[in-house]
Amino acid sequence: MSKYLKAFEDYMRNSYATAMAETNPHRRAILLNYNRHAALEFSDLWQHIFTDKMTIAEPHYQVQLGTPDLLDFDGLEPVKGFYSALNERVVWLQEEQLFVNDWGLASYSTFGQFVTGAEAQEMGYEVDDLEATYILQCPLAMFWPYTEDAKLIGEDVFQLAPFTLIKPDPEDVFTFDERKRMLSQFIGDMSDFD
Repeated sequence: MSKYLKAFEDYMRNSYATAMAETNPHRRAILLNYNRHAALEFSDLWQHIFTDKMTIAEPHYQVQLGTPDLLDFDGLEPVKGFYSALNERVVWLQEEQLFVNDWGLASYSTFGQFVTGAEAQEMGYEVDDLEATYILQCPLAMFWPYTEDAKLIGEDVFQLAPFTLIKPDPEDVFTFDERKRMLSQFIGDMSDFD
């Protein structure tokens, strides 16, 4: 298994373990929602995040990632547009520190995404192989408020430093399908969405 896919699996396992160790029922519900949200988001099943069990009807997101500007996504359709664009690339999170309180959660992690050498060069990076796959990586802070019944209200996502470009070993590059297969263990019973 790719070491980056394994790091993403560890991220998922750790947030699930944090949820199961939480003794406060409200906070546990928040953490379980968060874990399932991530599994759906990165499995190309992100549309299922927007059920009345998981998310309020009109969520509000603020995102500063890959741009100097803070982008505002206010309401269901703009937020869906954000997810659609995000899932055009293989992205993941790893090495998370996770904090929960009654209002919601905060996370500090490392964000990664694969790009081609040609794409990296277009972004201004120096590369030695336009055909190779590279990783753009950065530290990320997220703040997610939840309702009293543990539904997601929105997300505030902040890139904390410029991207670092890494050239991984070819065996550490993984695909959308490999990511989806790994995440299937965290999704649970899809009949919950009916």
